[in-house]
Parts: sequence; C-alpha cells; structure tokens
Amino acid sequence: YFLKEGTFEYMTGQIAIEEIERKRQKIDSLSQYIWNHPEAGFKEYKAQEKVADLLREEGFQVETGAGGVPTAIKAVYGSGHPVMGFLGEFDALPGLSQKVSVNKEPVEGQPYGHGHNLLCSAHVAGVIGLKEEMIQRNLPGTIVFYACPGEELLTGKPLMAKGGAFEGLDVAVNFHPNKINEATVGVSTAVNSAKFHFYGKASHAANAPENGRSALDAVELTDIGANYLREHVPSDVRIHYTIVDGGVAPNIVPDKAVVWYYMRAFSREVVENVYERLVKVAKGAAMMTETELEIEFLGGCYNTQNNHVLAGVVAEAMNEIPQE
Repeated sequence: YFLKEGTFEYMTGQIAIEEIERKRQKIDSLSQYIWNHPEAGFKEYKAQEKVADLLREEGFQVETGAGGVPTAIKAVYGSGHPVMGFLGEFDALPGLSQKVSVNKEPVEGQPYGHGHNLLCSAHVAGVIGLKEEMIQRNLPGTIVFYACPGEELLTGKPLMAKGGAFEGLDVAVNFHPNKINEATVGVSTAVNSAKFHFYGKASHAANAPENGRSALDAVELTDIGANYLREHVPSDVRIHYTIVDGGVAPNIVPDKAVVWYYMRAFSREVVENVYERLVKVAKGAAMMTETELEIEFLGGCYNTQNNHVLAGVVAEAMNEIPQE
C-alpha cells in the first residue's frame, strides 16, 4: 500500500517479485558471502562493505555508521512520503560455526557462525524489488534500508535509535527467518544486559589461601543469589547468565572474574526493578568476599509494541506471493 494523494493505492507487487527473480543470483551471492564470513556483533565490517556496495550499485544513497554505530548502514532511495524503513540485521554468535550441511560440522578455525545471512539479505532483496515497482508505476515515497548490527547482543537498534537513525520514518518492517511464514503479532520482551566484574586478591590456593580474596567466589555467590531471586519476581521475568571469566587455574585464587547477565520481562518497568535487585545481589556478594565490584552496563531496550493493522497488511501481501 502506498499513500497517494490522501488515499491508499493497492500495489500488487508483481513487478517487485519479477525484479527480485532477475537479481536472485546477486542476492544469493550476498547471502552466501555473509554466511561464509561470520563476524561478531558490532564488528560486521565485511558484511557492511558487501551490503553497501550492492545497494550503491542499485542506486541507493548509502550512509555507513548510521546513528553513530560504526557497522550500521542507512541506504535511501526515492523522495517524499510514505517513508518506509526495512530493518535488516546481522551479527554472528560464538559456537555456531557450521558448514552448509544438515549435520553438525563446524568450520575449523572459525569461532563464529551465522543465522543472519538471510535476515539481512532478504531485506536487501525486498528494497531492490520495491524500488523497481516504484519506478515502473511512478509511485511516490522513500525507501530506507537499514543494516542493524549487534542483533544477538540486543542493543544494535536501540543504539541506532539513540543516534537518530530512524527519525522521519512513517513505518518500519522487518523479517526474521522461521520454520513457518507468518505476519507475527507476538511480543518480544524488554531486556537489560550487564557484566559484573569482580576484583579480588590472588594467592596460592594451597600454601596461602588465607591471603586470597576470590573474585570467582563473588561470581558464584551472585549466581546463587540470582537463583534465589527467581522465586520472588513476576512470572514473566527471565534471568540468564554465563560466567565469562572464572580464573586460570584451580591452585590460584582468582583475582578477576566476570559474569554476564540478561534480564528480560514483558515491560520495561519490571526489567528495571528486577535489575536493580540483581545489582544489590552482586554488591552483597562483593561485600561477603571482600572484593571490588565494577558494573559494565551493556544496554537495554523496551518490549515491542505491536501494530495489528500493519501486520494485517503484511499478511495480505504475503498471501499474494506466488507459491512455488
């Protein structure tokens, strides 16, 4: 649907579909390149370069570092309203290195692996097709493609929003691969992400344990306290953690240790409340172990707000796509 002279004009999308098919080899090549070059969150420089080059080739005005995020992209085509945003995303996860195979076959020497090669490339395909539809039908409007880094770290789009990257949009949509095709109205939770760094005093664990102040003890006490906290929070709260650094050898009292937490809930207010309580747990663990605590707050975001009208429009459009 395009807003034209105060009314909604129906768009079949057939031109867009045909354009995507004409460019399929180019789009597939981009997707395969991203798959074969997985990069950590906020370090997606290879993917950024490939996506930016392709969009420039397709006539988009491309800005890298959008919203102050170095590996983000904002690519614009057209003018006037509606201004339509398409939120492609990328980053890879540690431990998911994988060959193109239905069996578990990690790529030797490759620490990261992908799920977002499609997530980014499908949006590229969408804007290429939509651009051609607008040209041939002389339709008004502005297409804005975004490559949003750090998807798995949950802070890419919030940081871009803070930097003003999404200002001026009339609507924004995104696609995420799934086992079924649907226009979802499901809710994503609000989240906080933080690392708790503890600093103690190293000592030989056998010869002079009394001289040590274990940072790992502080991490473990934090985790125990968090587990007890779970009993006294709203039922939608989720608390995840992983010990990032737990020391180097059993016979050395660790003077440094780090635990990384995600805090989720269906409202921002609940996340902030429970996060404050978790911070108290970490501070208590530091007191018990006579260690120092440093909190590295990595970021957070609000829960999603659904647009059921837009979801209905997307569902209608999906039903018109020819079935292969």
